[in-house]
Amino acid sequence: MDALDKQRWIALSPLLDELLDLEEPARGRRLAEIRAGDVAMAEHLEALLARDAALDDDRFLEQPAAEALQGPVPSSVPPLDFRGETLGPYELERELGQGGMGAVWLASRADGRFEGQVAVKFLKSGLFGKGDSGRFEREGQILARLSHPNIARLLDAGVHHGHQPYLVLEYVDGLPIDRYCQVNGLDVESRIKLFLDVLAAVAHAHQRLILHRDLKPSNILVTHDGQVKLLDFGIAKLLDDATHAGVATELTQRAGSAFTPQYAAPEQVQQADVTTATDVYALGVLLYQMLGGRHPTADDTQTHLDRLRAVVELVPKRLSDVASDQLDPVIARQAKLLRGDLDTIVGKALKKKPSERYANAESMAVDLRHWLAHEPITARPDTRLYVLGRFVRRHRWSVAASSVAVLALVSLTGLSVLQARRAERAEHQAQERRQQADDLLSYMLGEFADKLRPIGRLELLDSVGSKALSYLAQDANASPMERLQRAKALSVIGEVRVSKRNLKEALEPLEAARKLLEGAPPPGVQSGEWRKAQGAAAFWVGHAHYYSREMDKATEAWLAYRDAGQAWVDAEPGNREALIELSYAYNSLGTARLETADLTGALDHFRRSIAYKREAVAGADPKDMGVRGDLADSLSWLGTTYFMRGQTQAADNMFAEATTVIAGVRERAPGDGAWAYREAFMRRWRAEALFRLGKPGEALRHANASVELLRTLHAQDPANTQWRLNLLLSQVAQLDFEWQALPSNERLNRANQLKVQIEQFSKGKPASNPRLLEAWGRWSVLMAKTLATRGDIAGAMKVLDDESHSENSMKAVQLPDIRSVSIYVETRLQIIALARAHPSSRGTVDLQLRCKEIDDITLKIPAAIGVHRLITQAWVEAQSCLGRGQREETRRAAEWLAHDRSLESPS
Repeated sequence: MDALDKQRWIALSPLLDELLDLEEPARGRRLAEIRAGDVAMAEHLEALLARDAALDDDRFLEQPAAEALQGPVPSSVPPLDFRGETLGPYELERELGQGGMGAVWLASRADGRFEGQVAVKFLKSGLFGKGDSGRFEREGQILARLSHPNIARLLDAGVHHGHQPYLVLEYVDGLPIDRYCQVNGLDVESRIKLFLDVLAAVAHAHQRLILHRDLKPSNILVTHDGQVKLLDFGIAKLLDDATHAGVATELTQRAGSAFTPQYAAPEQVQQADVTTATDVYALGVLLYQMLGGRHPTADDTQTHLDRLRAVVELVPKRLSDVASDQLDPVIARQAKLLRGDLDTIVGKALKKKPSERYANAESMAVDLRHWLAHEPITARPDTRLYVLGRFVRRHRWSVAASSVAVLALVSLTGLSVLQARRAERAEHQAQERRQQADDLLSYMLGEFADKLRPIGRLELLDSVGSKALSYLAQDANASPMERLQRAKALSVIGEVRVSKRNLKEALEPLEAARKLLEGAPPPGVQSGEWRKAQGAAAFWVGHAHYYSREMDKATEAWLAYRDAGQAWVDAEPGNREALIELSYAYNSLGTARLETADLTGALDHFRRSIAYKREAVAGADPKDMGVRGDLADSLSWLGTTYFMRGQTQAADNMFAEATTVIAGVRERAPGDGAWAYREAFMRRWRAEALFRLGKPGEALRHANASVELLRTLHAQDPANTQWRLNLLLSQVAQLDFEWQALPSNERLNRANQLKVQIEQFSKGKPASNPRLLEAWGRWSVLMAKTLATRGDIAGAMKVLDDESHSENSMKAVQLPDIRSVSIYVETRLQIIALARAHPSSRGTVDLQLRCKEIDDITLKIPAAIGVHRLITQAWVEAQSCLGRGQREETRRAAEWLAHDRSLESPS
């Protein structure tokens, strides 16, 4: 049949709809009538009806739309039988099933290391033509970025027999979520709680700019112990395709129709753009089925084409209306619970226009959590009557008990209220306008800020905050709750400015917030909320001063932060959030003490922080990775302090525990770059400690692991300067630890390669950046050692005494940065050591000048002498060089230095 032109289709379409609605023999009679008037039109209609019948025979709605609409995808080879074959350490056992994207096989671990089953997914040959390997590689990248307890984990990926791509996935033995609810007789509330786990998994993907696009019961399994597992991100579309245009565009074009029509959103059926709201529609269909027992549109239609059209046009019946008639007795009895808010929530998710639905899974979850807590939902207008109704439902017994008293009071005071109403009306209107402004600003700088903070986009609020600053700082006639909300908003403004390093400008809103929050929590405000807000404002004030190198002021602010946290813990001893805030306060105080070389004070604060974090971890949800990561951070800070003191074994103990904690977190979040970076950072510190303990082999192993982790991260995000800089530092450490085993030429080549990399990184960066200076300093010491072993003492001296690096180092240590001072004095110590080891070179270096430089620098942080191993060593060396070796303070420092603390236990 020739292709239909637009005008012909306009004439055919209503007749086709009419015929599809008729059953035989009425359809045959109507077609004969059409044939009598227009034979060509009748032939077109017959062909279209035949195609519809063929789609019915092919079970159209049970296939991905790419196959259903375009016909079966040709396969270049027949289905493969992998039974008994090995795939790396796995042995393939049996096929679990076939899907639109390929076959899934069950496999078991075959290398004897441990027992366990996995699911291996093979790409269906020919599905995407020549793009197979790229497409499957893309699926692996998508899954690797997702790490959530409710998402099946990606374990491995590769190519079998050189041509068959595969993914090794966590094997999930469970039931589809709708079937699980029926088998276990779950009530409405239990089904909502289970569905919230689904939303959490999808929200995790949405936060990483990933869509699922094929959410349906068969892709959402529930294990026997009630754990939800979301499967198959195989057709997910990355929202950030623009950064991978070469591959992603091709894949999107080829796999764009690969969805299941029964769960497709209108924009998918119409081949329009998809967004996070597309997944929300499928979630709405799923929840409708879980609670209503039927599909929202397909059950009211006859043919497949009608069902596709219904997705676009048919408005579903109200959820509570269909639930009462369903076969599931549990839900049928509870159908009345669906009336009102749940009707509204599901209805909003199923809106035809994406802009009218929930923006993403998390927004939908917020309303469902409100429903569980009997709180007002966002999908309904906050009318006074509605909010009052929610309040009564939450506090029904208290309201009932007080109703009689309230009625009596109303009858006695009714006349007085009528007389006062006119006088109060004008003030009430003004107060309402103020409240509206406060509510808007509180949302923008409160809830909205909480949504922007995890994705690093708080700067979007900068202009809003600047314009609102003067208004928010006014507290005339403000109620305690208004003061609290304004203070929170002001703290967000300050946080934004601190993150942008506008440090002086940040102090204005933060100090205004602290003024609004002065004193104990007033009546009518929750103590925890007040103390939390007090602590937040003080925390950011401390950071503004910390980054300005004003450690005394930072310490003062963080002491206030600690006091607020302690008051919160005293008021609510079992509150984990309060414990965590108090632990943060002690960690912040420890960092300030560390910067001023008060290592004893730093040790005390870090130990306290760790104690509170251990307490918080003990009562934490196993899924809560954040508090465990924070514990690892504090352990690392404590290890760094021990390392500076020369207590190397104690430092290694802390770094070892921190690395173990972070490794455990990464098992649950293997694709999360932030956790991988922290593990790499801690492994490098542990390598430093092990090397100083005389264990170069173990040190090199951890340094290698650090380098590999950071290389992977750098490949994923080359623009991340923090990851790149730490990769350079880890590479310098790696070369240092394996230096002894390398041939002389390879040492020199590797060192020169690192120099080129550091130079490339340095372009456009502030030369006095302490971490960049650390990279240059560590490299200089390593290169000097390399040149000296080759007999090039002059070259070694020149590297250590490079004028540009020396000048920048001097600038960096004008403020007491203990790390910058450490690197600076280390290069000076190396110059002095080389000059003494090679007397013939002394004419090229002024030892007195170098010793004077060490003396000048160390006097900027005199507290480090006698507590910091390297700085004390440099200072004692300088005093001896300058003829001050017999002074009492020099002898005391030398005696402290002579005591070997490397194997000491923590104290």
